[in-house]
Amino acid sequence: MSNTVKAPGGQPELTQGDVIRLLATDAAARPYVLATLAALAMIFVVLFMSGSDLGGIIVVLFGAAAMALRWTAAPPFLLLVIAYFQLFPFGVPDPGSENPYQVRESHFQVTDMVLVMAILVYLRGQYRLFGLVHQIVPPDSALKRKGDVPVRRPTAHIRPDELAWMLAVAGALVLIGQAVWWLVNALEFVPMESGVPFRWADTRSLRAFSRDQPPGEFRPGQNRFFVLLGILFFGTLLVRLVFGYWRLRVMNASEGAMVLADTSWSESHRERVRLEKWRVWGRRRASERAEAAAQDAQRREKEAARKRAAEEERAARKRPKRARRDDQK
Repeated sequence: MSNTVKAPGGQPELTQGDVIRLLATDAAARPYVLATLAALAMIFVVLFMSGSDLGGIIVVLFGAAAMALRWTAAPPFLLLVIAYFQLFPFGVPDPGSENPYQVRESHFQVTDMVLVMAILVYLRGQYRLFGLVHQIVPPDSALKRKGDVPVRRPTAHIRPDELAWMLAVAGALVLIGQAVWWLVNALEFVPMESGVPFRWADTRSLRAFSRDQPPGEFRPGQNRFFVLLGILFFGTLLVRLVFGYWRLRVMNASEGAMVLADTSWSESHRERVRLEKWRVWGRRRASERAEAAAQDAQRREKEAARKRAAEEERAARKRPKRARRDDQK
């Protein structure tokens, strides 16, 4: 007898056995399962090479359990575990001194690139699997009603080239991140100089790592902060301009009309609201005047009717007297 629970719409809720069978036997989901497990294996190899075999075992066991048991909060926690064992490979904080060149020379290293690539593949593959076995879109309302079932992604919707695109995007992000990190460490923030407040850093000198800096110079951590801030600001501006123009270029006539209507509304909605209020006020005033005129006309009609009734009553009272006078004559 199956333990599958039917939802009101007919969609079955997956039990734990159904999840295991889907991950193990479904041909469309198998590439994501293998990619996620391979990413966990690569993370274990990198942590093991850095002397953190305990961290690698914890990451592999915890990641595999999260994939099988649908722990949606596991990926962020796994990132914290990896970061901790990267700082403290043996699991215990090391009170030894740090090498000041360690951070500057850590760009485009194979172990760093492999670790970041494995983490990106794991995160993307894990969340794709969550969409297949748990939920793909957020619920319609914040309050869950009785009988509501999370909407899952059907495995038939998985395209054959999805995994290749996922790996390509992860590799591109790794290269872009390494290039940005190299640029951040290769520049110095010098606000006292005229013109561009950046210059190429001299990594051969230990003066950059001393505690007492000359006026207008900063330590490597401060330089990285200001350079990252500048890259984020100007990079966001450039990307916004490029992709905004590209979006306008590929837009069809209907989409352009919709954008123009939305822009027109956002720029003139206050004036339009004010005009609409005046129009509603004018209609209400006209209706009030019409109602008052109707009431006044009705009141005048009632007064005229009352006067006619009074005249008819007086005429009826005078008629018998005239009749008696005529009889006497």
